[in-house]
Amino acid sequence: MNRNQVVLSVLLLAALPAAAQSFKDLKAQAQAQAQSQLAAKLGLPTTAPATAKVYILSPKDGDTVSSPVKVVFGLSGLGVSPPGRDVPATGHHHLLIDQPSIDVTVPLPTQNSQIIHYDGGQTEALVTLKPGTHTLQLIFADWKQQPFNPSLQSDTIKITVK
Repeated sequence: MNRNQVVLSVLLLAALPAAAQSFKDLKAQAQAQAQSQLAAKLGLPTTAPATAKVYILSPKDGDTVSSPVKVVFGLSGLGVSPPGRDVPATGHHHLLIDQPSIDVTVPLPTQNSQIIHYDGGQTEALVTLKPGTHTLQLIFADWKQQPFNPSLQSDTIKITVK
């Protein structure tokens, strides 16, 4: 073996760990992508972290407010991202007005005026409500518009719009 062959062999051996790590990264990315596609196709819910919580910071239960009502969303244990992109440990908010009937095992309907989707990753909103008593509740959904399992819902609050 001449000197050039020895140098080339040493360089190739030195590059092997980096190539192996790169292959592992590619394999992990492909597995994650396949799992996401399968979850979407089968309608599987994303598992919610045990520490995750969703809550309404404002208004408070029992408040009397004027319309439009500024609703401030609270979240801990997860991040916020828009739907359509499977970003681990994230989701987005939905506001349920006056307790609509929902099925937390399927994606939330988009054609229901009592369910407001915040697909831009919003963490607060101005909501126009008619005078009277209303209930508000947040529900957090994954990238497929499907509530997490177990469902991440805030307590329901009751407000009066004057």
